[in-house]
Amino acid sequence: MTETIQPAAKQRKRYSFSYQEKWIPFILLIFTVFTYVPLIHTLGFYWDDWPMLWFDVTQGPQGFADAFTSDRPFLGYLYQLTGAIIGTEPLYWQILTVVFRWLVSCAFWWMLKLLWPEHKETSFWTAILLTVYSGFKQMPIAYVWGNALIMLFAYELSYGMMLKAITSAEKSDWKRYAAWTIPGVICYTFCTISTEYYTGLDLIRIVMIWIFLDQMDSFRKMTFQKKIIKSLLHWVPYLVPLAIFMFWRVFIFQFPSYQPVLISQLQTEPVKAVLGVLIRAIGDAYTAFWGAWTEFFSFPKAADFATISGKLFWIFVAAGFVVSILTLSGLRLSNGLQQNEEPDRKKRQARWIINLFVLGTAAVIFPGVPYWVTSLSPSLEFPKERWLSAYMFGSSILMAGLITHFIRTRKQQIVVISLFIAMAIGGNILNANSFRRDWQSQREFINQLYTRIPGFQAPMYLLTDFNSLSYETDNSLTGMVNLALASESSSLDLPLSVGFYDVRFKSSNEKLEAGEPIYQGFRSANFSGSVSDVVAYFYSPPGCLRILDPKQHEDLPIFPDSFYEFIKYSNPSNILSSGNAIPFVQEKIFKKPIEKNWCYYFELADLARQNEDWEKIAALGDQSIPYFSAGDASEYILFIEAYAHNNQWEKVIPLIDLIHQKDQKLDAPLCPILQRLFTENLPDNSSMRNNAAVAINKIGCNAYTQ
Repeated sequence: MTETIQPAAKQRKRYSFSYQEKWIPFILLIFTVFTYVPLIHTLGFYWDDWPMLWFDVTQGPQGFADAFTSDRPFLGYLYQLTGAIIGTEPLYWQILTVVFRWLVSCAFWWMLKLLWPEHKETSFWTAILLTVYSGFKQMPIAYVWGNALIMLFAYELSYGMMLKAITSAEKSDWKRYAAWTIPGVICYTFCTISTEYYTGLDLIRIVMIWIFLDQMDSFRKMTFQKKIIKSLLHWVPYLVPLAIFMFWRVFIFQFPSYQPVLISQLQTEPVKAVLGVLIRAIGDAYTAFWGAWTEFFSFPKAADFATISGKLFWIFVAAGFVVSILTLSGLRLSNGLQQNEEPDRKKRQARWIINLFVLGTAAVIFPGVPYWVTSLSPSLEFPKERWLSAYMFGSSILMAGLITHFIRTRKQQIVVISLFIAMAIGGNILNANSFRRDWQSQREFINQLYTRIPGFQAPMYLLTDFNSLSYETDNSLTGMVNLALASESSSLDLPLSVGFYDVRFKSSNEKLEAGEPIYQGFRSANFSGSVSDVVAYFYSPPGCLRILDPKQHEDLPIFPDSFYEFIKYSNPSNILSSGNAIPFVQEKIFKKPIEKNWCYYFELADLARQNEDWEKIAALGDQSIPYFSAGDASEYILFIEAYAHNNQWEKVIPLIDLIHQKDQKLDAPLCPILQRLFTENLPDNSSMRNNAAVAINKIGCNAYTQ
């Protein structure tokens, strides 16, 4: 069944809560705030935010012009502006992102209202669905998406301005036509030249033009050929800048990052390539539409309420459902069409629902065009869900269309659409909570890194093959650690870089073994070093950050297997025992001092272990072991070494037992360490010597055999 618009008088009697159309932007704001603001104060910077932040802090906003020259040269100017205004405060960026998510929804509502003036209620529902769409999960990556949503807002405005211009042209009001077309083209061009993410959306523009004109009697009376010509003429003002941009992008600037795989496939295996695109298009559309809307759709289970995340989800789902029911039921459209006002209403309704599905389908297929060319597909997992930002318009239109057409009554429609809205709100809360946890993990990582590396000899290359942070790449960490350990350096020759072994070395130590130079680009900056500059690390909470030393760790089988391929190249001597690094990240970004927890003392002790300062390690052990518990049992080993070297075997014995209780897998690798310590630092007291030998024997190790 299609949309039914209730008479205003009946609505006033039926609902105690009601509002008029003019309040819809405010209602959209309520949904935006309810969906994205609850955890906003706990969020920070993520993923590509960190490189952007590094350029902002060290190069100033003007540095963005150079930073984007390699892939999106026009985008740098937008970053210059927003960087100068917003600065380095994470909360301000989060607020900017929320504000423009709301403005995108408002622009979308305006466009739909112009496109289908007789179906404002369905347009309103569609705008709410767009507001809460949970397939796109990168809202908390605010430095990047605050800017991207500004561009998307401009793009949406261009749709509405285009429809206003067409209306003016149909009235032969050419001044108004120009007044709407010029800013519309400017908004569109600004977005298009800044990013290729939304290039596919312009193929929807011609569909939208046709649908809009098709509601006019004069257009419907034209021949098919004239309809095509007229639609194309209205598209031309936007097609011209698109054509110019595509020519520049493909033939002049070309493809600096993602390569046009499809073009070569079409040349070699055209049939296979076309079939592949068709299959990919269907799969991508399914992911963006049904996959996104049903990802969080479930029934409550007892296990859901055992975790904070589960409780949060269902609290917001329940609250979102109530709010949705109230707001969707309360809309009062005083200018709604009565069923007896128009004889051919059913025909118009049927034509509208067809156009609704045509536009929705086009808008979940055509956004994939730039991704098909580079053989990429969106998914619901990080980081590929970012591409769903271009699909969410079509996904929202299709969902509203399906519910409006196939659900019988307005009350049933409101209940069903409220369920989808509520589940999407809950999904966004779960997503924000995941980013909240990652922000906490980032803070702990930086605190430990700053404590363990008070100074360093540049250049230094931090190498790892395990990333416990959910939303950061080695490129992200490069920006992060440079701000943490060398924020005062403004050189484009980076003093520090982070590399993932599987990404930078393809999980092979051939380049390291050959002693090849290490180069790593960072937009307009770069890192260059040698194998001697490598410092390997391992970080897996709740365990502490471990700087890997071949002397200590090469024969200690407690790390993933791949680490033993490059531990031997780690050179901890690049780390200095003291330094004067400014705690920029703690003071300006996290705004929290370093917490003196177990890992704080462990990092200090591990730094002292680098210089074999056993007395300092023992003192740190006395300050920490009685009050904290290690996240990983192997972290007690360096304190065992210190106590043994200081002939404090009465403190070694309980630690041997503690390690055995926490992780018996460590008994075997701990054995040769204890044997060596026992032989080299034999207790003077025979009773203590016997007690130590017994403790060592308890873990299946002979104290007197090395």
